[in-house]
Amino acid sequence: MTTSNRKQPKRFLDQSATRVLAESIADIQEQKAQKNVEKAQIAQPPPRVTPRFSASKVRLKETKARLAVLQYESKKARKRHRKQLQQSSLPANGDGAPSAPPVKKRVSFA
Repeated sequence: MTTSNRKQPKRFLDQSATRVLAESIADIQEQKAQKNVEKAQIAQPPPRVTPRFSASKVRLKETKARLAVLQYESKKARKRHRKQLQQSSLPANGDGAPSAPPVKKRVSFA
């Protein structure tokens, strides 16, 4: 038998090439880790930023606040008006309470 008939083992990388490849990968990983450590040491706390609102948002908030105030004032005026109507409808007997409580109407559903 000749040696040419036998199947030869495949050799992709020899020992020195695998060692060089592993060393280069380790060096790259070490450099990345070192950069991260340096960034962490240099990193300063972020400056406190006050929230900035655009002019349109500020105007919108002011308008909403004005509308809320107007709504509150109109509600207060209605309340005051109802109170005046109620006081004017009370009898003048001096005790301030009506003589007979109002009769409640009953409703039945069929």
